[in-house]
Amino acid sequence: MGKQLKLTDIGNGKFKGAKSSSKKQLIKKLQAEIEYHQHLYYNSQPEISDAEFDKLWDQLKELDPTNEVFSKVGLDSDVSLEKITHIIPMNSQDKVTSPQEFSKWAKKRNYPKFLVQFKLDGISIELQYFKGKFKYGVTRGDGKIGDNITSNVMQMKGFIKNIDSNFTGAIRGEIILPRDVFNENYALENKNPRNTASGITKRKDGQGSDDLEIIVYDAINLNPTFSFKNESHKLEWMASQDFKMVDTREFTTTQELVKYRDELMTDLRDHLNYEIDGLVIKGERIDLEDMKRVRPMKQIAFKFDPEEIETTVIDVEWSESGAIYTPIAIVNPVEIAGTTVQRASLANPDLITSLGLKIGSNVIISKRGDIIPKIERVIANPAGVKSVQIPEFCSSCNTKLINEGTKLYCPNEQCSKKDYFRLLKWIRILNIKDFGDLILKQLFESGKVRKIVDFYDLQPQDLIKLDRVQEKSAKKALDNLYAVREVSLARFVGGFNLENMGVRQVKKVVDAGFDTLEKLKDAQISDFAQVEGFGEVTGEMLYNGIQSLYPDMKAVLDTGKIAIRGAKRGIAKLDGLTFCFTGKLETMKRNEAEDLVSLNGGSSRSNVTGALNYLVTNSTEPTAKYTKAKSLGVKIITEEEFLEMINPK
Repeated sequence: MGKQLKLTDIGNGKFKGAKSSSKKQLIKKLQAEIEYHQHLYYNSQPEISDAEFDKLWDQLKELDPTNEVFSKVGLDSDVSLEKITHIIPMNSQDKVTSPQEFSKWAKKRNYPKFLVQFKLDGISIELQYFKGKFKYGVTRGDGKIGDNITSNVMQMKGFIKNIDSNFTGAIRGEIILPRDVFNENYALENKNPRNTASGITKRKDGQGSDDLEIIVYDAINLNPTFSFKNESHKLEWMASQDFKMVDTREFTTTQELVKYRDELMTDLRDHLNYEIDGLVIKGERIDLEDMKRVRPMKQIAFKFDPEEIETTVIDVEWSESGAIYTPIAIVNPVEIAGTTVQRASLANPDLITSLGLKIGSNVIISKRGDIIPKIERVIANPAGVKSVQIPEFCSSCNTKLINEGTKLYCPNEQCSKKDYFRLLKWIRILNIKDFGDLILKQLFESGKVRKIVDFYDLQPQDLIKLDRVQEKSAKKALDNLYAVREVSLARFVGGFNLENMGVRQVKKVVDAGFDTLEKLKDAQISDFAQVEGFGEVTGEMLYNGIQSLYPDMKAVLDTGKIAIRGAKRGIAKLDGLTFCFTGKLETMKRNEAEDLVSLNGGSSRSNVTGALNYLVTNSTEPTAKYTKAKSLGVKIITEEEFLEMINPK
């Protein structure tokens, strides 16, 4: 009996060698493979890359253009969640992957101009409103019926509860997890932002939903007395309602549009804080009937070129960031999306094992907007490959490293590498400009700065003595350091680089009532474990970090050169009040103003609603927020008036 062919073998190219495979059999197997991988993708468990899936799709389309799989929508449904019917079907885009295919589509449409939007790589969401009031947040599901995730949606950034009362219908968008949030809070145990976002949206307790963001791109109105003139009118109206909008451009020629796509592929998308995998292109005319098609004909997804290529691993280096050791594959140079790639991330020791990666392995690497590309899979291990050597001892203090699979690290709290990374974290958390690695590394190696408190003894001559540091640069760096006189408790503690404890995590604990350094010091593991999003493990990490570093924290405060904002406050002067800040502030940054609100018992909002107490702005320009606040009767005050509420003259 011959070897049984697995569904995934087709995606890996193994089907080509199967005996007596007729066209009919190939179509059947390709269809099964596509349906299998669609299900995995929509449920955040993909086994193959987007590029591999696209190859299967294109192969089937060539063999059987009318196959039923092209008239189905992938299913992302969770059986445990309530089901809600979409306003109109929420279908998938047809796609093209080359300029030639796009030009062929564009020629048929003959649009005088193209509206071009980012194709966000997130989770599709429909926000349903009745007479301007939010009712439901619904996932794509099967395109007709989706999962009710309303309670989670209401915690997400970009959510708007009340809009124009004339509107009844749906606002459509994508739920995304910003790259910086993913890297800070989720990257250690999750593969990518999209899969992580998908998991968070379905959580029954809603944990992590406030890390997600909704970006909208379309509106479907059912009120006959309220209509949109065209697609541009929709976008203008949604922006006026304070939704966070997808980036949209206009082009009149296919040549300009293709050039823009190339620029995005090769450079621009690397600088975005979220993932995109192509462009969505449409004309100005609204066509609801076309939108009801399983794959609308009058708009199309112009996907980016597959960012994958084959190469060979020639070595593995171990990058050291504080106490953490991260493997980096050194590969034979290859071109991906216009850049030469010689290094690829391996994330952690577990990935090396699960991939079966060796020195000499033939591998597929991908670049998905990340600075360092990733190893996707091993194709083959030819004769002569060598095992990857995992470090056993810290290169700095010689302590035996702990290998937890997902993390390889030095457990020595007194390790000098950990000390250096803590100093670097402090500079970054406080956003101190002109105090880069050139200065910090020399100060550390000379012994002049070993702890955070040492920063506050520095004089200009200490920096002028360093290599390649001029008097002007030294003064600028120290001026910026000493300009930060106050910082929120969450940023202060987060700046000490406690293990697995970013500023957002610390802020959750502060918001739970541990709002002074002394309260944090006196709390027990069990106290921290009760905080939403925490447990025994994270509670113990925070407890150990505070106990170990409290003397250093106290020493910094004792210099008198920096203080925890609001540490000496008495009553909560803004108790129960809500504030929204817009425009430029004169005396502080927006995040500092929001910290000030929180420290005085109030809360901040990103949008203007009828429930808002104050809009704080120094401008009288009729911006969307200013105009909306006026119409809703929300009190508008200046920055000076806001500060006077906290410290009356």
